[in-house]
Amino acid sequence: MLILGNTLALWSLVAAAVLGPTVAVLIAMRDRNRLLARLGNLEDVLRRMRASDAGSNFDDRPEETSLQLSRERLVLTNLLDRFPEVTQKFVNIENVETLGRNILSAFERILDCEHGVAFVLEDGRLRLIAQSGFQDSEAYPDMRIALGAGRLGYAAAKCLILRPDDFATLDDSTHEGIEKTRVFSTDFDFYVPMVHRGRPVGCVAVGGMKKVVQKAHSVSMALANLGALVALNIQRAAEIRKLSETDPLTSLSNRRHFYAQLDVRLRSRATAPFAVFLFDIDHFKRINDEHGHAVGDGVLVHVADRTREFVHEAEGEFACRFGGEEFLCVLNCEDLPSLGARLESFRESICSTVLDPGTGADPIQVRVSGGVSFCPAERDDADSLVRLADDRLYVAKESGRNRLCLESSPREVTR
Repeated sequence: MLILGNTLALWSLVAAAVLGPTVAVLIAMRDRNRLLARLGNLEDVLRRMRASDAGSNFDDRPEETSLQLSRERLVLTNLLDRFPEVTQKFVNIENVETLGRNILSAFERILDCEHGVAFVLEDGRLRLIAQSGFQDSEAYPDMRIALGAGRLGYAAAKCLILRPDDFATLDDSTHEGIEKTRVFSTDFDFYVPMVHRGRPVGCVAVGGMKKVVQKAHSVSMALANLGALVALNIQRAAEIRKLSETDPLTSLSNRRHFYAQLDVRLRSRATAPFAVFLFDIDHFKRINDEHGHAVGDGVLVHVADRTREFVHEAEGEFACRFGGEEFLCVLNCEDLPSLGARLESFRESICSTVLDPGTGADPIQVRVSGGVSFCPAERDDADSLVRLADDRLYVAKESGRNRLCLESSPREVTR
């Protein structure tokens, strides 16, 4: 028994000596893979961190290997591990305003900043999406800064993280131009661009740091570019959503999105009565047959443009291409006479336009017919409202086309 016990003990030691390092290697590989998966799409962020720390332009830097990035990965890994409650807030953000608040919150938590602003780049200008520690008079909602103008705009345009002293090192003409367009009287500790693939996405400026944070420069860049990745995802999601909601020919809403908007409007019908206006282009098939589908598409685009001008989107009205040559609008309706006059004016504006088919054929005079239903006076659900408007559109066509039907008729079907 003693010999057997010694043998088992010996084999246990051998197994531990062999399996111990093996298990350790497997665990290390697992952790490494998790780290790579976690940071894989931040490679360019870390490269920019290095380029910014060296004071170089992002577009001029050489490509770096993963080994060269190991030190920078450590910075970001420590950031993610030490402040999970901060970094987790960058997940599932649906709008840039929430993103801006989360970025400033992260800076406040990690760098102990007293005030800050966050901007995103839209149409060549930086738009304020969040601010903390400022009065509205200095950082007012939706304020805009030209890219390159002022200290914040310059940092964004050059894709470089800058401190106040850095601006004094610029050549005289550049420095003078920046100071002339300076937006904030308060100096920030860091002006941090939000960058993706060498291009600005926005900019963050934070100040009033109460403590010295090791590698604050790199941490600021890491936070800003985490925000840049999220901002781009938000923008791409919005673009995809818009494509899914838009008719590709006319750029009006499509039928599915119209019903979604109508459902929202129906929930407020008790305090906001409205009308559903369905109309189509008279003899549209004849236009296609005589002039071709390209000319027909041009007619559809023309009518869609007039419809877009007709509806008051700022007041909650909306329109869609319902299908083929049919268009559908939801319109505010205070009373029947004023709505009727407005609709007649719209019909006449379309009829007054003569389109040249460009084929040597006679000009095309576009005419439309339409029907209207009312909520909540007549119907209180989407399908019934559209069916009633469709019934009245049919009456308008039977009555000779180029006209509207707003009231009940013998032809109307009650459903």
